[in-house]
This record gives sequence, structure tokens and C-alpha cells, in this order.
Amino acid sequence: MPPLRELMDALNHVVIGKWTDMATMVVTVYEWLITLDMEIRLIWRREWSFTKVMYLLNRYSVVVDFVLNCFRSYGEHVPACRPLFQATAVIYIIGLFLSEYTLAMRVCAVWKMNKIVIASLASVYVVSFAWTLTSFSIMLHSVEFFTFLPFGGCLSKIEGSTLWINYVILFIYDVAMLVLIAYPTIQGYRSIYEHTDLVKHIYIEGVLFYVYLLVVDIVCVTLQLALPDDIFLFGIPVRTLRSILAARALLHLRVYSRHNIQGVSTTHMGDSAAGISSIRFN
Repeated sequence: MPPLRELMDALNHVVIGKWTDMATMVVTVYEWLITLDMEIRLIWRREWSFTKVMYLLNRYSVVVDFVLNCFRSYGEHVPACRPLFQATAVIYIIGLFLSEYTLAMRVCAVWKMNKIVIASLASVYVVSFAWTLTSFSIMLHSVEFFTFLPFGGCLSKIEGSTLWINYVILFIYDVAMLVLIAYPTIQGYRSIYEHTDLVKHIYIEGVLFYVYLLVVDIVCVTLQLALPDDIFLFGIPVRTLRSILAARALLHLRVYSRHNIQGVSTTHMGDSAAGISSIRFN
């Protein structure tokens, strides 16, 4: 059992985590309700495709996060804490990269499915995923778990956590993605041929999404440096925000793609609309 001060700090973090996770769950349900009509029309009524599967995995894998996190936050059986943390970490990382993949599809569409951009993003994506999964696995081997009755929950003692490095890598990745989507946005606004509602919505929204994510990345790095003993303190809100933005990105891509199909002229859009319209749910 760790010293009383460390015990109280860990308990305080668990309580804060419970409240933030509960608030995140409410936001998630609200977001799902207000986009349910679009999801039914644009996703569920469409034929099965790879994009549809990725959307559904990104959208509903957060439910698994919430369930595992509930067991982790309220459980009292200490031997079960390690496998719970391991399962939570794996699902969390997979969920993050599902969201990143979904958001990257928008960037690839904006770049007209350029093969160099796709290959570069795929390489960075695979390396980042492997590094994050490996570093999480190594770190969890040194974690000491305990609980504090009657409050319960899997409390942890972590020494030498380097999780902040993973968030720095994610920050650098998001900066690169912001640059990739901001450049054609600026170019599009300079060209009278690509200054259309379709391009404006897809480009500007993509820029805003990555600005939001950069702010979240900064918060995550700050929290990990300030509170290195609790690796999941802000984990669920971060995971959920990325899932929500990724789901919105694909839904909006599909909405504007349908507008294009139903009669919006692509003559004045150059090749941009072709790239955007290439992402379909069939």
C-alpha cells in the first residue's frame, strides 16, 4: 500500500475521472441523438463497404471504452485491475487510430487521393500505432495496482511514465494534418474556380477539426506532465471527442457528396470534388 498522500491523490483522480467520464457519456448520447437521422439515412440504409465498417467501429467502439472504464473505476478486485487496464489501453489505442484513420480520409479526399500523400500518411500511421501500442505495453508492466475501500476502483502507482511522449507524437501528427488540409484550403480560396459551398464546407470544417484536436493534444501533454500517476484521467473525453469529430467528418463528406451527385455542378470545382466524392458508402 502506498503512502497516505499518494493514496489520497490517486483516489482524488479516480473521483475526478468518474465525473468527467459521466459528463462525456452524456455528451456522447446527445451527439448520437442529434445525428441519428443522418446516420440512419447515410449509413445504415447503405450497402456494406469498408468505409461503412470503419465508421461503425469508430462510432460504437466508445461503448466498449465506457464499459471497461466502468469496471475499472468501480471494481474492488485488485487482481483484475491489470487485465482491465491492459484491455482498456488496447481498446483506447485502437479507437484513437480508428478515429485518426477516419479523419485522414478527409485529408486524402482534399488532396484528390494523391498517392504520395496516402503513402506518407499510411507510413506515419503504422509507425505511430506500433510505437504507441509497444510503449503502453511496456509501461503497464511496471504499474502497481491497489484499491481503497469503501470507494473502490483500480488505483494505480506509476513511476517514470512516458505517456506524454505519445501525446507529443500525436500533437506533431495533428500539426502535419492541419498543414495538409490548410494549404489546399488557402489555395481554394484564392481560386475562383474552387470557391464553392462544397469545398468551403469540407475544407474549413477540416481545418477547424484539427484546431480543436491540437488544443486537446496540448491539454493531454500538460496533464500527463503534471499528473503522471494517472494515465487515464482525461482519456475517455479525448477518445470520445476524436470519435465524434471523425464520425461528423464522414457524415458531412457523405452529405456534400450527395449534393454533388444530385446536381451540383463539378465543372467549377476542378478536381477537388472528384477527390471528395471518391469516399462513398455505396
